[in-house]
Amino acid sequence: GMFIGVKGNRAVSVRGNPDHPVNRGMLCPKGLSEHHTIATDNRAPYPLLKRNGAFGRIGWDDAFATMATKFRETQAKYGPNSVGVISTGQLVTEEFYALGKLVQLGIGTKNIDGNTTLCMSTAVSGYKRSFGSDGPPGAYEDLERADVIVLIGANVAENHPILCWRLRSNPNTTLIVVDPRVTKTAMLADLHLPLKPRSDLALINGFIHFVIENDLVDHEYVARHTSGFDALRESVRSYTPERVAEITGLSSELICRTAWTYARARAGFIGWTMGVNHSTKGTETVNATNNLALITGNIGRAGAAPFSITGQCNAMGTREFGFASSLPGYRKFEDAAHRRELGRIWNVDPP
Repeated sequence: GMFIGVKGNRAVSVRGNPDHPVNRGMLCPKGLSEHHTIATDNRAPYPLLKRNGAFGRIGWDDAFATMATKFRETQAKYGPNSVGVISTGQLVTEEFYALGKLVQLGIGTKNIDGNTTLCMSTAVSGYKRSFGSDGPPGAYEDLERADVIVLIGANVAENHPILCWRLRSNPNTTLIVVDPRVTKTAMLADLHLPLKPRSDLALINGFIHFVIENDLVDHEYVARHTSGFDALRESVRSYTPERVAEITGLSSELICRTAWTYARARAGFIGWTMGVNHSTKGTETVNATNNLALITGNIGRAGAAPFSITGQCNAMGTREFGFASSLPGYRKFEDAAHRRELGRIWNVDPP
């Protein structure tokens, strides 16, 4: 939330809205310079059409007609799915929803995507694998309520300054940062785990092994809300602290200390960003992180959640309502009942 100062019909300043629940009056450097991007010289204020190698101004009616004609000509020649639309993470949720309907029902192609695939596909797949849904079971407020916070491949001090402010407002929490680099976030940490690159999954498996072998499991939660615990235990049986130390380059004592601290937390929070999501085993690492939260019962309570921190301002909007990874409202493409439900809402025959 922000206020934009206007003078002479031109944006000249920006400040945060203190009543907005997300940023509470604060802005990051990108937000503070927003008025410059609005009036940047290389932004096109009207449609341009290239003819004979040069752009020329045309009216909006001509622009829409040209686009529609080119889409239809391409589809008539190559089929409906020969047209694709790539979105962003910068639209508001209502715009994602409108764009998705335009692409799927208007243009008639199934090929729509956004930054979900570029940045967040492993988080999407990991959440679906763990919970059957891409709805992160946590919120920004959890950073202010957790007594133990583990950040994996997440440099929030430099990349998410407003989110880091929430972290700094919780001085009594124990902060554990897993990152090969000594980042600004790592400098804030009570424990820094400078593991070898690409060893995140082994580390999480080692945490799970330690929790199970030392009976730090929330057995009541596991019995009531999970399945496959025995298979999980068998899959991490070989990930002893000593073996994980060899893989990660960390000491076995630091591995055990971290696992113990998280498992014994009143409300343990695990957050990650692109350090996990862009790794070759990103989906499996997200899945394992969720498993660690599940077996310790660190989920579904204030402060306790496995939480994928998105990279763009509304990466969740495209996932929740933009047709990129699911149908609107966490409905599934593969669920016939969900397709029929949307068909009734939109008055169309579902595929």
